[in-house]
Amino acid sequence: MARHAGFGVALLLLAFCCTPLHALWPKPEAVTVPESPKALCLSRHLQWESVGYDSDILLAGFDRYDAILRSTPLGVGDEDDVIRASHGLEGEQQEEEQQIGKHAADGQLSVSRRRKRKRCHKMRKVEVSVTSSDQSLTMETRESYSLSIDGSSHAILIQANSVFGALRAMETLSQLVRRRSVQQVEGSSGELEGFVPDDALWPGDPSTAGADDPALQRRHSTVLLVDELDTYDAPRFRYRGLLIDTARHFLPVSVIKEHLDAMAMVKLNCLHWHLTDDESFPWQLADLPELADKGAFAPEAVYTVGDIREVVEYARFRGIRVIPELDTPGHTQSWGKGFPALLTECYNEDGEPSGQLGPLNPARNETFGFVWRLLRAAAATFPDPYLHLGGDEVSHECWKSNPEVQEFMKAKGFGSDYSKLEGYFMSQVVHLAAAAGKASIVWQEAFDQGVPLPPMTRVQVWKWWKEGKQEAGQQGAVDSSSSGGGSDSNGASIALGEAASLEEGGSAASRRRALLQHPPQEGAPCSLSTGCGSAVAGEDDAWKAELKAVTAKGYDAILSSPWYLNLGTYGGQDWKRYYSVDPTDFSGTPEQKDHVLGGTACAWGEFIDAVNAINRVWPRAAAVAERLWSPAGVTDLEDASQRLADLRCRMLSRGIAAQSMGPGFCPGELTTRM
Repeated sequence: MARHAGFGVALLLLAFCCTPLHALWPKPEAVTVPESPKALCLSRHLQWESVGYDSDILLAGFDRYDAILRSTPLGVGDEDDVIRASHGLEGEQQEEEQQIGKHAADGQLSVSRRRKRKRCHKMRKVEVSVTSSDQSLTMETRESYSLSIDGSSHAILIQANSVFGALRAMETLSQLVRRRSVQQVEGSSGELEGFVPDDALWPGDPSTAGADDPALQRRHSTVLLVDELDTYDAPRFRYRGLLIDTARHFLPVSVIKEHLDAMAMVKLNCLHWHLTDDESFPWQLADLPELADKGAFAPEAVYTVGDIREVVEYARFRGIRVIPELDTPGHTQSWGKGFPALLTECYNEDGEPSGQLGPLNPARNETFGFVWRLLRAAAATFPDPYLHLGGDEVSHECWKSNPEVQEFMKAKGFGSDYSKLEGYFMSQVVHLAAAAGKASIVWQEAFDQGVPLPPMTRVQVWKWWKEGKQEAGQQGAVDSSSSGGGSDSNGASIALGEAASLEEGGSAASRRRALLQHPPQEGAPCSLSTGCGSAVAGEDDAWKAELKAVTAKGYDAILSSPWYLNLGTYGGQDWKRYYSVDPTDFSGTPEQKDHVLGGTACAWGEFIDAVNAINRVWPRAAAVAERLWSPAGVTDLEDASQRLADLRCRMLSRGIAAQSMGPGFCPGELTTRM
C-alpha cells in the first residue's frame, strides 16, 4: 500500500460498538441490527439512483438529502467526535483495549472500553425503489418504507409505496449518518488507504486555518459513518399536523419554509395554516383587493397568490399538505375593514347602534355570496382536498341585539336559541365548500351545536373543558346519516339534546386568556392517562369525552386539546406532557378509535411572531410528532429526552433555531441565530 509523505498515522478507532438509534426522531416501527455489523463509511461520490418510477419530487429529494449528508457537522449523533488513526492494523476485526484519556486542551471525556477495529466498507450508492406513480397528497397517501444499509452490497436500499415514503426514509438515513474527524499525527508511520478508502475521506472544515494547504487538509480529514441495519417504518396516524397563525402576527414565507423543514425532519405531514382572523387579513386577492388592502397589518405583510403557491410547492416536495383555515362566522373583524356590511351591526340597550361590529351577518344572502367567492378562491389556490372552515368562539351577543337578525330568527323558527343560528350558518358554509369541490374540517363547536355535517367532515377537538352545549353535542348531536347531510333551503331547525345553553360573551376566548395567564403546572408525574401536570382539573376527561362523542357519530376526529404549544411553561419541559398523551386513550370501540385520524400541535400567534416563531415551536412540537408517528409502546421519557436533545442539535446544524432543552452544548449553536 502506498504511504503518505510528510506524515504518518498515529491511531485509528472506528467506534461502532453501538448503533446510534438514539439519533432517530421519531422512533421507527422496527429496526434490526446484525450481530456483527460492518463498519460503513459513505463515499465522497455517493450516487443516488431511482429504480422503476421516477419523479421531480424524488430527484429534488436526492439533491436535498445529498446536501444534508455532506453538511453533517462534527459531533452530532454520537458521543465521540474524533476518529483516530494508528499503525499496526492486522485484519478487519482486531480487538484491543482502547484507552481514551481526558485532555484539558480539547475537553475529551475519559473513556475506557473494549472495541472492535474494522475495515471501513465504502457505501457507493443510495438506491430508491418506489412502486406507485401517484404523487397526490391526501389522507390515503402511504408513507411506509423500508431502509436497508448493507455493507456487503456497498449500497443503501430504500423501498417505498410512494415518493413520500421514500422521503421519510431519506430523512431517517440522514439522522443515522454522523461525521467524525480522522486525526493524523505528523511523523508517525502507518497506512490509511487500507482502512479508510481514499474516496471515503472527506476534506476538513474549509473555514479552518490552512484550508488552502492540501497536506494540512488531509491531516484533518473527516469520514461520514453509518451503521449496518434494516428498518421498516410506517406512521401510526395518517394526520400529523402543525398549526401556524399568520393573522395575529404576520410570518414571512421564509419562516413558514423553516417550519416546513422542521416538520419534514420529524415526519409531520399537514400544515394547518390559520390564514385570517380578527387582527388581520393578509391574503391578497385580485378579485377582492380591499380585504388585504385594508385588513392586513401593512402593505408588505401580505401573501400573494404566488407566495401561497410557493409555500404549497415547497411543502409538497417535503411530503406535507397545506390546509388553509378561513375562520367563520366569528374571528372576521378584519373582513369588516374592507367590507363592513358583511358584519353584524351591534345595538346597545337603548336600541341604538353601538358603533361595534360582531360576527358575519347570517341574515343576509350577500354574506353567503361573499363567502362563496372566498371559498372558490381558496379552492383554486390550495390543492388539498380539504378546507378548514373554523366555526369556533362565536359570541352571540351582537346577534341578539340586532333587529335584522332577530327578525331572521323568527322567520326561521329558531326561537331564542342562537346556537341554532350558528348551526345554520355553518351548515350553509360547509355545503358551499362542497360545491367548490372541497371537504371540510371544522372546530368542535360545529359538532357540539348539532350541525348536520356531511359524512366526510373532519372534526377538530380543541377544548380542554366542558360546557353545556358541548354536553349536548356529546349526548344528542344529529347523525349526518339520518339527517341527509344538511338542512333544507328554509333552514330547518337543528335537533339538539336537552342541556344548558353555551355560556355567552366569549367564554371560550376568556378561558384561553386565563390559561395564558395561568399555564399548566410542571412537576406532576407523567403518564399516558394524566399527562405531566394539568391546567384544569379533568381537562383530559373533556377531550376524551368529545372524541368518544364525535367518533360515535361516525365522524373522523383530529385532536389538538393537549397540544397548545403557545401555552408552554418555562424551560420547555412541557414537551413531556405533550409526549404522554395518547389520542386513542378514551372509552370507545376499536371502530371509534379508527376514526381518530391523528392530531395537530397548535402554535397560536398572540405572542408568536417572526422573531420567535421557530424557537417557540421547536423542538417541542417534535414530541407531538413522535406520538403521532411511532408505535403506541414508545413512551420512555428518559430515552425520549436524550433523543430530543440530539434532534435539537441536528436542527441547529440545519439552520433551524430550535430552543434549548436544558444545559448542554450543540456544535451548531454558535452559528445558528433566531
